[in-house]
Amino acid sequence: MLDDTALSQALRPVFAEPHTARGLPNLCYTDADYHRLEANRLFARDWMCVGVGADIPRRGDAVAVDAAGQPILLVRGKDNAVRAFHNVCRHRGALLVEERHTGPVIVCPYHSWSYGLDGALVRTPEVGGLGVHTCPSVDKSTLGLLPVRAAMWLDFVFVNLSGTAPPLDEVVAPLADAWRDYATDRLVHGASWGLELQANWKLAIENYLECYHLPWVHPTLNSYSPLDLHELEFFGDRFFGPITKAYRADLPPELTLPTFPGLSEARWLKGEYPVAFPNLLLGIQRDQLFGIIVDPLATDRTRERVHLYFVDDGAARSEVEQARIETAKTAMIADWKSVFEEDVHIVERMQRGRANSQFDGGKLTALHDRCTRRFMQLVADGLAPHPEPSVQAAE
Repeated sequence: MLDDTALSQALRPVFAEPHTARGLPNLCYTDADYHRLEANRLFARDWMCVGVGADIPRRGDAVAVDAAGQPILLVRGKDNAVRAFHNVCRHRGALLVEERHTGPVIVCPYHSWSYGLDGALVRTPEVGGLGVHTCPSVDKSTLGLLPVRAAMWLDFVFVNLSGTAPPLDEVVAPLADAWRDYATDRLVHGASWGLELQANWKLAIENYLECYHLPWVHPTLNSYSPLDLHELEFFGDRFFGPITKAYRADLPPELTLPTFPGLSEARWLKGEYPVAFPNLLLGIQRDQLFGIIVDPLATDRTRERVHLYFVDDGAARSEVEQARIETAKTAMIADWKSVFEEDVHIVERMQRGRANSQFDGGKLTALHDRCTRRFMQLVADGLAPHPEPSVQAAE
């Protein structure tokens, strides 16, 4: 077990002045006890992004997700609201849904206990014997699925396992206000794909938070969106990352996409790429938004789920014009896939480097690593000892 005093001492260098700060120590990327501590403290207490509404577009849709090791079920109810439950049957703890489900009732594959879309236990077949579907020891009114506090922003679904975090609307307010010029209600889900990394989740985010690597890891991207046109910006305490003041899609001139209406010239040229702490990476430009949900699967294993949204400006178009837009979307998807895949190898190399006992967290540069340092500080803050969280009723 990790000692809180020793851990606090090991994390202290990330709080040093910028010219002397070091990164998180190796144990934060390689130690199984530390990984469990992150799950039980940092992720359980905070709003963790676990999915998107587009995963469950219709009433009765459900999808299984992982929330820092906790099997969770996202459900689209009859009222169209998205809810979250612990993805285990209340009888013997069998996983209810492995991947996806559609229908008005969720049935456990073990003994067919069945739950409504609101989590209520509605059927317990043969529980009292052959043909007897009730028994005194099974009170269905008290054995519904255990709810998880859930909320949405844009199309992203967040859960708070402890039930103690401030309301999500309050948490995202700084970034929502910074993005008020974007008509995000016009966004339509356009594509999704996944990436698997043999690396710790934090390294994936730390890589995203700096542009210093562009010339060497992303030479093509750097040719039209060069390092010197990027800066780092803080949108609030937990929203920060790179921006470019000269956004340009790598598309032929004839392949343009619909754009957000009413943007100023500064917004038109700007691309903004903040992290929404702890595990959502965002990117917004004049013609699209993407989100990358970073799933911490193990000390050295991470899944990234990329969701890309395009702007629907409502304009009436000919079949030829619409076909051109679809071609542009396809090209944009391919472009982002290429960029994000280029990061995998270097992030995995950083993970392998953490096996070196002489690495002391590394030197954080005052210019390029300001956002990386802030991310590390939030991670360290999230590990402060508090009473362990317990499951709370959903709001």
